[in-house]
Amino acid sequence: MRAATRWQVTGLERPAGGGRPTNRGACVRLGDSGLKASLLAGLMVLLVSVPVAGAAETIELTRALLRLDVAASDVNTVTFPASAGPAQLAIEGPGTGLAVRLNDQPVAAGEVSLRDSNVLTVEGEPGVPVRVRVTQTADVALDVLSRIHFNTNVGDFASARAFYGLLGFATLSGFPDTNTVAMAKAIGIDQPTSYDGAKGGEPGGYLLHGELIGLGFNRGVIDLIEFTIPRNDAPPYPTLNRLGMAWAVFETVDVERDVRTLSAAGVRFLSAPVQRADGTRFVMLQDPDGTFYELREVAGEVDETAPTQLQRIGPVVINVSDLRRSLAWYRMLGYEATGELASTESAEVAAAMGFDAPFEIHGVRLTHREDASRIELVEWLRPFDPTPPYPLPINHIGIHRMAFTSGDIDGDVAQLVAQGVEMISPITPCCSGPDAWGGIVAFRDPDGTIMELAEMPFMTWLTRLMNLFN
Repeated sequence: MRAATRWQVTGLERPAGGGRPTNRGACVRLGDSGLKASLLAGLMVLLVSVPVAGAAETIELTRALLRLDVAASDVNTVTFPASAGPAQLAIEGPGTGLAVRLNDQPVAAGEVSLRDSNVLTVEGEPGVPVRVRVTQTADVALDVLSRIHFNTNVGDFASARAFYGLLGFATLSGFPDTNTVAMAKAIGIDQPTSYDGAKGGEPGGYLLHGELIGLGFNRGVIDLIEFTIPRNDAPPYPTLNRLGMAWAVFETVDVERDVRTLSAAGVRFLSAPVQRADGTRFVMLQDPDGTFYELREVAGEVDETAPTQLQRIGPVVINVSDLRRSLAWYRMLGYEATGELASTESAEVAAAMGFDAPFEIHGVRLTHREDASRIELVEWLRPFDPTPPYPLPINHIGIHRMAFTSGDIDGDVAQLVAQGVEMISPITPCCSGPDAWGGIVAFRDPDGTIMELAEMPFMTWLTRLMNLFN
């Protein structure tokens, strides 16, 4: 059961000179009987509700990790930040013959002492299945409310939009094709670009076209974008085991029916639907650029009048190089483990996913404690591809970015930075120019996959309202 909800009902004050607004107001406590009615009344008066931060959660974070099983040499060194104080060093695998040094001092497995900045060096035989890990507990209490969307970049917006329309996606909103130079920097674009400002916005910024598309209210959103300046025509991930956001799941109540309908319209599938070890039926498909998606069958009633039977966007699958490290990291964003994925599948399932032999993975299902959005973290053991995720700027064709609503972006950024997460830019006014009523900031997960926090007062308020019904 959720704890009693405590809210701060506020008005907005715009700081002098524009930028993100501040919030002021008094704390009130709403009983269970009046909570929903009071929030619905807020629809009429457009109040913004901001919660008082909850209790911190203690998380064991991996501060440093060296893997000799993928090392190119027999000496590995990593520099990493931490909180000054005690930590644990573990050697996972056969540690015979290893020489481990922390801050120029020889160390063994067990408790070690960290500084604000540290250097870990491991000498040993490359290619052996050994990981040297330094962990440290931290108290974290981010105010991450929901997944806003994931972003898919495309090579030709018109053809891509037609494809997603076949799947049942409708336009939810557009957004500016141009913006400020600060916004360009916020998504990793080097300055200046070749954009001359002829179509609005600031010279040196970006030029794109995009829409937010979805399957219906509260069923998930894709941020669909074609970048013109700067442009990157490199193809998306060619296989499903590449590090990063490899694919997303669309949930359908009748996968066979949808395959027949969409195949007749020219959609390419990797195979016929097959069944995983857990009993779910699925099939993989690709959009016009080759970005992977999965149709996964779930329980529900068929709607004979609907063009497809897609119900919602399900999990986004994020491939990681170390499951333990990433599981703790995503807990900071509010995700909790709710199940494990099968460690291997049949040859038929492997073939349906584009592999010529059965694979081996470690994987977990995660559900967000606020909005119930889902991700799946997968560490591929066989075959393993160490190629890093798409680099900056975030204009690579494919699924390149995931965005979350923050109820306190300043506080959340401060906590992430304290845990060693590097921001790509300062918090930047978004998304309609320097007087925008919100802010965004982007950063990387432990493998380099791009995440984003956004705080916009109306979105924050609306998200809190919707979360009550999840």
